[in-house]
Amino acid sequence: MRFEAITGQVAQFSGEVLVLGITQGSPALEDTVQVVDAALGQYISGCLNAETSVFKAKPGETLTLPTYGKLPAAHVVLVGLGKVEELKSNQWRRAVAAAVRACKKLKAKTLGMGLPEPVIRALGPEAACRLLAEGALLGQYDFHLRKTLSKAGEDNGESAANGVTDLDVLTVVEPQADRLEAIQRGLRVGQVVAEHTNLARHWVNDSANYVTPTFLRQQAEGIPGLQCEVLDFDAIKALGMGAFQLVAQGSEQPPYLIHLCYKPSGTPSRKVALVGKGITFDSGGLSLKPAASMELMKMDMAGAAAVLATLKAVSALKDLNIEVHGFIPTCENMPSGVSSKPGDIVTAMNGKTIEVNNTDAEGRLILCDALTYAQRQVDPDELVDIATLTGACVTALGKVAAGIMGTSDPLIERLRVAGEQAGEKLWQLPLYDEYKAFLKSDVADLINSGAKGQAGSSAGGMFLKEFVDKKRAWAHLDIAGPAWATSDTPEVPKGGTGFGVRTLLYYLYGWQA
Repeated sequence: MRFEAITGQVAQFSGEVLVLGITQGSPALEDTVQVVDAALGQYISGCLNAETSVFKAKPGETLTLPTYGKLPAAHVVLVGLGKVEELKSNQWRRAVAAAVRACKKLKAKTLGMGLPEPVIRALGPEAACRLLAEGALLGQYDFHLRKTLSKAGEDNGESAANGVTDLDVLTVVEPQADRLEAIQRGLRVGQVVAEHTNLARHWVNDSANYVTPTFLRQQAEGIPGLQCEVLDFDAIKALGMGAFQLVAQGSEQPPYLIHLCYKPSGTPSRKVALVGKGITFDSGGLSLKPAASMELMKMDMAGAAAVLATLKAVSALKDLNIEVHGFIPTCENMPSGVSSKPGDIVTAMNGKTIEVNNTDAEGRLILCDALTYAQRQVDPDELVDIATLTGACVTALGKVAAGIMGTSDPLIERLRVAGEQAGEKLWQLPLYDEYKAFLKSDVADLINSGAKGQAGSSAGGMFLKEFVDKKRAWAHLDIAGPAWATSDTPEVPKGGTGFGVRTLLYYLYGWQA
């Protein structure tokens, strides 16, 4: 989808569909909507009549109206924004996504939107258009790359490859010319954010026979504006990454530790390292998962997808005064004659020994060595890892929110606020000292899987904390729940969600919605 901004009146928009955001309460219709309403013989007002209850303007509610030639556009789509006093960024983003979905049902290629004045007052024109672009692209995402014909008679070509189909142009129609520059800036940034969220979705949705560690390495190499270094299996072993090596050795797919780096043109304000878990398929190893639990384990690289897509977005936006490093340990976790066995003891890169009592608790094994490597290589001011780490986090928080924990309350709060602005919920979980008892081993420094049925998410975080330098500002995001959606919302279809990309970008750039 391409975005453009023009000066003019929304009623004169000559594309196929005109989208109007409608709030609840008084006044029922803005001046610009009243012009459209008059052209349609007060039909919009009639739909809002309390007695008819045809359209209540609830957040994300849509109603499609034909114009019968009374307007240049063939259809008008009404989308509810809810109560004016409750209008927030997520409501506006979701409303745009819902409207775009309604337009897709019309098979429209072009649509126009005005910026409702309540949205402008609540968010400002630039943020409103950033969220508009995000909602539009997130709402029309559709993964069908592996279908030979996505629709009857439609060739599965380039549009399918980026996971987006149908809509071609969204035009923001703005009567005040002095807002146009801010609108265009917002559209540009929102487009980058959403495109890279969709890119992460694309990788998570694709199958594990295509998205291998080698595939992730290829996606990371050659990105303009980013430095890339890749460690192969020999380098991983030579550096003493015994935990990472133990997980990787069971698969015929070669493992990699990918290091991406963005450096600003000037002196950076701080240095941030992002670490993403990249298990491209998780069978559980010899601690084999049940078949039903294994089916979707292609998505166990969602953390890696988030980090890689975030770095690509930073390279596209360019204007970030922070040095950002992305580390992606990637391999498969497979059963074989050379797989790790329950009871094996390995030495991690930082010298600590680990008893592996569960080969299905493998994510923390590859992450612990990647965390050590990241700290030694770049000495970051802030260290953030993101991983589909524990089923316990799904039990605790469901699909709604990711767990967050760490050593720095200010860092955790900034990430939590960034997630709130980005439309991705984070809930802080504790790292009490008592949880360290779950990691006690009789034969090694640590055991990799804690007490069954007790604080599994925090135990996983406590394990990772053992590999974080004292006084290092570190946060761990457990995205096992929201990384995969089992039901549709306007901006998140079933499947991979790209969770974390928006949060990380909002955290890095400090955008306010």
